[in-house]
Amino acid sequence: MTSERRGKEALAYLGESPFHVWMNRKILCIDDEESILKGLKLHLSREFDLVTASDGAQGLETFQQEGPFAVVVSDMRMPGMDGATTLSKIKEIDPNAVGILLTGHADFEFGGSQALSTGKLFRILNKPCPPEKLKHAIEEGIKEFAAKSSGGE
Repeated sequence: MTSERRGKEALAYLGESPFHVWMNRKILCIDDEESILKGLKLHLSREFDLVTASDGAQGLETFQQEGPFAVVVSDMRMPGMDGATTLSKIKEIDPNAVGILLTGHADFEFGGSQALSTGKLFRILNKPCPPEKLKHAIEEGIKEFAAKSSGGE
């Protein structure tokens, strides 16, 4: 499937909206554990146009080649580039992209609270994250992306 066709299929028509908005539902998930990516595909691919990457560098490359993505979900602890750095670099490429960081560590030693307060991250969720909680955060992220993209921020 071409990236242009995928991009068109990633847009969902929201007829219930008074403005009848087309919304980008394309999501990029980045994690170095294949089992986590398989689980994300299982739980998210029916509701979102899901693309995965196995590390930060591949995530950046995928973001640039297959975007735009409304939401990027990234694991924090990965070899090479960590998730917070990856999401920060993605934000430099597209300031409207919404970043959700998944971490198995409750501490914010990586500057997570500062990243949240400056708008570099939309949400930080602890792993394991229940699928419904993640879906809800992604839906909220899609709304945030749509508001930013339409100049409604």
